[in-house]
Amino acid sequence: MANITTQKFVFNNQADGLYPLVTDVMSYIDQQQQTDEDTITKLKLVLIELLTNSLKHSGTEETTIEITTTGDQIIIRKTDRGNGLTIRCNGNLLEWPLPGKHHANRVLTVYANADAILKAKLTNNCSLQFFIEEAEQTGPLDINTLTEHFGLLIITRASSTFAYEFDIDSCTNSFTASVTSMV
Repeated sequence: MANITTQKFVFNNQADGLYPLVTDVMSYIDQQQQTDEDTITKLKLVLIELLTNSLKHSGTEETTIEITTTGDQIIIRKTDRGNGLTIRCNGNLLEWPLPGKHHANRVLTVYANADAILKAKLTNNCSLQFFIEEAEQTGPLDINTLTEHFGLLIITRASSTFAYEFDIDSCTNSFTASVTSMV
């Protein structure tokens, strides 16, 4: 059975706290599990995007980052009590939790660029699982066309799995990314 370790870190949602927290988290992961350079790069991308998301959108004073290592999996969970996830999809603004209970298995197109389409499958009105469909590349990526959801694409690409959940009882948002170590 794999050894499971978990550690929580608190982010003050201040720009000057981002780099020190990433350094602390990566140091913790290095102590818990041997990882290759590709995995380290993916973990840093996920952390930086999740923390940047907190700076821009959470609307709270702090965010919790929980790191769990188990076997070859490193799980990063970002939790806050701020604003719920908002996605502009097909001209509609979707805000979590979604009203009603009829959303299970619905698939949304969240973002698209020259080589990928970011989609999300709704589990229910409070949670969704992100995934990528590769697109036929039509040319180089135009940096001027990047939208608000580009960070979600980065996290999804770097992760084995990436999901969002809004807990109605505690009014918390949780983003959970799992990265598989290749060592």
